[in-house]
Amino acid sequence: MKKTLAIILAFVMIAGCMPCFAFAAEAPTVFVTIANKGSLAVAQIEVEVTDIDDDGKLTVNDALYAAHNESYSGGASAGYSYYVHKDYGLSLGKLWGDSSGNFGYYINNKSCWGLADEIKDGDYINAFVYSDGRYYSDKYSFFTVNIVSAKTNSEIELTLCSAGYDANWNPVTLPVANAEITVDGAATGVKTDSQGKATIQISSSGEHLISAVSSSETLVPPVCTAKVSGGVFASIISAVMSLFSIIINLLLSLVK
Repeated sequence: MKKTLAIILAFVMIAGCMPCFAFAAEAPTVFVTIANKGSLAVAQIEVEVTDIDDDGKLTVNDALYAAHNESYSGGASAGYSYYVHKDYGLSLGKLWGDSSGNFGYYINNKSCWGLADEIKDGDYINAFVYSDGRYYSDKYSFFTVNIVSAKTNSEIELTLCSAGYDANWNPVTLPVANAEITVDGAATGVKTDSQGKATIQISSSGEHLISAVSSSETLVPPVCTAKVSGGVFASIISAVMSLFSIIINLLLSLVK
């Protein structure tokens, strides 16, 4: 009886201490795209975000720092910096090695108020250096989807938009017409219509980067990741090969 009570007591004590051994929560993951004067530096890279500036929250600053630390040669210390402005607060000093101060950044295709804007798991952060550092005429553009899944040679429908303002300076979303779609940096010959819509096909399986360029205006490069898998025929071939492999392994086991 005493032994049973001792076991129960030990179990209760261990259970009570369990929170002390709980695993730390995983760091939130976001997807960061950085463009430098019209050229993509990184596109939707997945980074874990931690509070690097110790302000007690996870922000655009933390995400951009993590992206540079992971992908910029020499890390964040070489290509990224931030500081506290007396009037505007947390501010960007260097982006992808550029110190011009001509920067823009968005969360989920919505313009940020500043680097201290909070982010959450699964957010998409886009930052860029303006090509036009005088009039800031670069047009922030984006596809209405960040990721598409398709079969080889199937139709992929896209809509290209840009961030703009109405007559009262309220933010609006506008279609981008006559922009050429690119896949992995190569022109497709397909251009968006007056509603910003375009349909393309990708013949090779794997992960591909879709973007767009315009001959009439400077676009901040939009990004969409296409995950393309083989069509029905490729699936059949894969299934047959898998079955063939199982049969061969079975025959070899019988021979042994």
